[in-house]
Amino acid sequence: MLPVPLPGSTTSSPNKRTRRRKTLEELEAARVQAEERRKEKEAKRQEKERIRDLEKEMKEKRKESALALKMLRPDQCGKYMTVYLDAGLLQDAGCEDLLESLKVAGYNYSIEPHAVPYSVTWRREMPGDWTCVDGLQLCKEDDEMLILVEPKDFLMSVRCYIQAPVTTSNDETPESVFGCAKKYPDKKISLVIMGLREYRRCQRLHHKMERHSLEAKARRDLEDGWVSWRQIDEALVFSQLYYNIEVLNLDTWKQLGQHICAMTKSIAQRPFRKHWEAQSYSFCTSAGSWRGWGPRGSLTGLPLVWRRQIQQLNRVSPVMAAAITEAYPSPQLLMQAYAECRTEREKLSLLSDLRVPRNASAAEEGDDPDGDVSSTKGDEPAQGRERRIGPDLSRRIWQFMTATNPELVLDLNS
Repeated sequence: MLPVPLPGSTTSSPNKRTRRRKTLEELEAARVQAEERRKEKEAKRQEKERIRDLEKEMKEKRKESALALKMLRPDQCGKYMTVYLDAGLLQDAGCEDLLESLKVAGYNYSIEPHAVPYSVTWRREMPGDWTCVDGLQLCKEDDEMLILVEPKDFLMSVRCYIQAPVTTSNDETPESVFGCAKKYPDKKISLVIMGLREYRRCQRLHHKMERHSLEAKARRDLEDGWVSWRQIDEALVFSQLYYNIEVLNLDTWKQLGQHICAMTKSIAQRPFRKHWEAQSYSFCTSAGSWRGWGPRGSLTGLPLVWRRQIQQLNRVSPVMAAAITEAYPSPQLLMQAYAECRTEREKLSLLSDLRVPRNASAAEEGDDPDGDVSSTKGDEPAQGRERRIGPDLSRRIWQFMTATNPELVLDLNS
C-alpha cells in the first residue's frame, strides 16, 4: 500500500486577481452615467410618443378637412346656399317664374325686406360643426348683389350721365343708379334691366305720336330728352370701367330666374374652385393612378401627350412622332440634348439622322388610339426599308422648342 502524500501549501494563481472595490467617486460617476442614460431613453420615448401623437393629430386633421371639403364639392355645395330675395320683387306677377326656376334647380330661397329695393343677395349656411379647410376662407354672406332696375329709372340715369359727363373726380348725380357702387363699396353689384327693348319700342311709338301734336319748341325739348342706343352703350361702358358694374338686359322673368340660378351655382362652387386651383398639379392628374390623365392604351399620361404634341406639326405621322419620342422620352431630355450641342448647325440637324421604319406595325397603333396610320398604307413596295426624320422636321422641332416669337412660322412650305 503506497503512502498518500500530504497536500502541500496552496499558492494563488497569477491569473487570478482580487476584485478591487470602487471608490466613492467612481460609484458616483457610474450613477450619473446611468441617470443620463435613463433620461436619454426617456427623452427618446417621449419624442416617439410626441411624433406618434402629432401624426395622429395630422391624420385626424386631414380627415376632418376632407370631410369639410366634401361639403364644398360641386355636387354638394348648392345645398348650403340660400338666395335672399327682396320682398318688393313679389309685386310683379312674373316673380312666379323666378321662384319656379329656383325651386326646379333645388336652391333654397328666402323672401325678406332688403336695404336695397328689388335686390338679390346670397348667403352660405354651413353646418355648426363645419371644420375650416387650410387656405380656404369662407364668408357667411357673399359679396355679390343683383339689383333689378326699371327701364324708366335706367334711362333716367343714362340721361343724367349725358347731361353731367364724368369729371376728373368721377362724381355723379345722386339720381343715377350707378351711385350704388359708392354706397356699397364692399359689394360687387350687377344690374338687371327687365324689358328694356319693349319699353323702348312703346316709348318710340309714344314719341312719334307726341312729336306731331306738339309745337316746335316742345318738339325740340322732346328730342333732347330722347336717349339713343349709342348713348346707352356709352353709359354701360362707363359703368363697367369706372364702377365695375355689370348691366344685363333681360326680357322675361324666366330668363331672370335662369340667370340667378347660374349665379348661385357659380357662387356656391367658387371656394372649391379656388382651393382646387391652389393645389400643385391640379391639372392632368388622376386620383387612382400615378400615370395621370390620358386615353386608355399601353401609352398614357405625359408620354402620350408628348407624342401628340410632336404629331401636331404638319406632315408628321404617328411613326415619325414615335421615333422622336422614343429617342427623347420627354421634352426636358430633348432640351438637354440641344444644350450639349456646340453650334447652331448641330442643333438644327440633331434629329435629322433618326431612322423611321416604313412598316405599318412600327406605328404602334395600340399606343395612340387617335393615331392615323393612313400615311403608311399603300406603300407595300417600300416595306422593310427605313427612312430618316430629315433636316426640315428637325429644324421645325428645334424652332418649336426654343423660339420665343409667337408669330414665327415653323413650316416654310405652308
